[in-house]
Amino acid sequence: MEKIDVVLTWVDGNDPEWVASKAEWERKIKGIDTSSNRSTHYRDWDNLQYVFRGIDKFMPWVDKVHFVTVGHLPSWLNTDCPKLHVVKHTEFMPEEYLPTFNSSAIEINIHRIPGLSEHFINFNDDMFVIQKTVPEDFFENGLPKDMAVLSPAPIFRDVICDVETNNIGIINDYFTVGDVKKNKKKWYTLKYGKFMVRTMLFSRFSSILGLFEPHIPFSYNKSVFEEVWEKEFEVLDNTSKNKFRTRDDVSEWLMRQWQLMSGKFEPRRWDFGLYMRGSDTEGVSNILKNPGKTRLVCINDSTLVEDYDRCKELVNKALDELLPEKSIFEK
Repeated sequence: MEKIDVVLTWVDGNDPEWVASKAEWERKIKGIDTSSNRSTHYRDWDNLQYVFRGIDKFMPWVDKVHFVTVGHLPSWLNTDCPKLHVVKHTEFMPEEYLPTFNSSAIEINIHRIPGLSEHFINFNDDMFVIQKTVPEDFFENGLPKDMAVLSPAPIFRDVICDVETNNIGIINDYFTVGDVKKNKKKWYTLKYGKFMVRTMLFSRFSSILGLFEPHIPFSYNKSVFEEVWEKEFEVLDNTSKNKFRTRDDVSEWLMRQWQLMSGKFEPRRWDFGLYMRGSDTEGVSNILKNPGKTRLVCINDSTLVEDYDRCKELVNKALDELLPEKSIFEK
């Protein structure tokens, strides 16, 4: 197995300099969609150290962690760690895209990170490794491990749904349900459990209605990012120029969907990673204590988290019980 890197994007929503810069651009740009610019998109749960601890303890085979930030750093971060590569936006994003407050713009450009390996795993700062893993959990035969399921995306009146519609529109320009049938063994497997029924139902349509998004760390081949940029430069370039999320954007998920539809992946169990809401403190605590076959968990913030301080305290307590020891990434 060739080396495998991790990319981890983070923003400190409390950094006064960053807050001032964001406010300045909000004044300059009229009509920013409020559904994509709520405070919940930027607030810090003070548990980033547990992301690093999980990687250190349960993914010791990772070659480098590329920590992507506008420039601010956690006070506890050990910048001398040989496995850590701190990457500022200015070091990999073209100048015309900066500054940016658009996470989609950042993530569709991560393939430009200097020294990034062909095989990498993209993390958000709310994604945690909770059990031992091996490289073959993420890549097999040089291909990303993933879960391929046809499934219409839920429709809400927010930017994320529009972005996903834009992604699928591009996918339908290049692929059809026939591409699913070309790789039957990868799409129709018991590894997906009951989710496979969705593919059976929605493969009856001529077009692709959507793809299920587990919302966990995704494995990527860097060359797929380069391929999609070559095919759809204008769309990706326009997204990259948007300072904040807009309804015309596409996202990093486009690259994942491209991998799936082109057959450049190997199947992985549906319960390898789970998505949970930060408001479900009891569920989070239970999965951290009894993970079963689950190796990754996303503990996501949202407007549904009403008692933020209480939820943060309980979630972080559960994380500390699982990962109490400092990692090599901490001072």
